[in-house]
Amino acid sequence: MKTTHQTVLIALDLEDKSLERLRFSYINLKTLGDNIVLLYVFNKKPSHENREAWESEFAKRDHQLSAIANEIMEETGLRVRCALQNGKPSREILKVADSYNATMIIMSTHTQPEDDYTEENMLGSTTSRVVRQSKVPVFTFNSNVQLKPFKRILLPLDLTNETKQKVTNAIEIAKRFGAEIQIVSAWWSVNDKVARKELQEQLERVQHFIAEDEISCSAELIEIDGGQSDLPHAILHHAKTVKSDLIMIMTQQETKMVEFFMGSAAQTILRLSTIPVMSVIPKNLS
Repeated sequence: MKTTHQTVLIALDLEDKSLERLRFSYINLKTLGDNIVLLYVFNKKPSHENREAWESEFAKRDHQLSAIANEIMEETGLRVRCALQNGKPSREILKVADSYNATMIIMSTHTQPEDDYTEENMLGSTTSRVVRQSKVPVFTFNSNVQLKPFKRILLPLDLTNETKQKVTNAIEIAKRFGAEIQIVSAWWSVNDKVARKELQEQLERVQHFIAEDEISCSAELIEIDGGQSDLPHAILHHAKTVKSDLIMIMTQQETKMVEFFMGSAAQTILRLSTIPVMSVIPKNLS
């Protein structure tokens, strides 16, 4: 089941050496949307001295973008439009997403999971800004991800007001792909029996709610020995264990898991995950 009139914005880096990985996403594109917008942001300012070279480079990028668009149209039958912009990448990506009423943004994080974490190797500033500011879900994958159809969606849950909204988003994606949902909650306060009981009861409620939509659903409560700081690694390890194809998280929320979703830990999961990540900003639930 797919909602019609879905527009997916793909922000491309035409200098990415692993750009061919985009071809692995074609089967997902046909399920995620009806229309595709390919965007490349040419982040170079022309001057009087380099005007001719700038125009030549701009034309080259335009040709590359058109070639990729034609390939996607031939492979998927989808309508594909090109947008070649000049300016600050994050600003242009968000602006184009608004102008085309995009329902999702797809972009690469340009990171390698095996690399050590350093200031130079943190999640790119462009990706980070788009994830934090986008009004629509942002689908990110690092340079090590091999894209494939989504059959198992991992949904980490906590005890916040955004849980219902997160579950609703997961159900929508699961219906489009005919996928199952794997819900998981993490418990790191060994002496907090009340929190553990609340998490377990919530897992059972959510599992029942999803099952009512005739979606296959599993639920598991995992204990983290090292405390809350180990949460991202525990989630990633669990995703591998249950063979998830997609991890869905919420961003920009004031919760017990705020460090996981917004701070250095968010950088960790987006950078290290060998599974695509979909980030969703919760709507104002007053």
